[in-house]
Amino acid sequence: CRCQTAAAPASYALHYALGPPQFDWGKLGGEPVRLNCRDETLELMSDPLLWEDISFAEPLPPPGVWRPSPPLRFDISAARIDANEKVYYDELRREGAKEEEARAVAGGAAHGLSGVALWPRLVLDPKGDIVVESRGPRGEGQKSHWQTVLALLAPRPVPVAAGSVLQLEATVKLGAAV
Repeated sequence: CRCQTAAAPASYALHYALGPPQFDWGKLGGEPVRLNCRDETLELMSDPLLWEDISFAEPLPPPGVWRPSPPLRFDISAARIDANEKVYYDELRREGAKEEEARAVAGGAAHGLSGVALWPRLVLDPKGDIVVESRGPRGEGQKSHWQTVLALLAPRPVPVAAGSVLQLEATVKLGAAV
């Protein structure tokens, strides 16, 4: 059995819509934002990649600094940005926003890189035939009791364009007790 963490760059509509002085994301102190896996205010900007893969049959990494994977390279997808913009636009219109405002906010949010979304998946057999997904295989939202964790990369979303590349080089500081 294995526990895996999938990762993908994400836009988060509330990160785009809420900012200083009304809301200061820096006050989270580096804590990630935790979201329901069906929350459509978070949308992925590329296909997910495997960030970590831990086997329950092998020893856990020792305490200290650990690199869960080689650097990951994400290609920001035009199709995903377009789909995200439509999701945000439709929700804003449903909530009563005027068309012009909905288009501006949806476009800005869909092109705003908020951070890296992370979520678990369990592989329950050696062949990998029995897999429990907290999100779908392409990272699509679905019903799950697990949360998606969003590690914000900056206090405000960073504008990105389709074709941009995000390279993620991560380290984790592991304590003595897991």
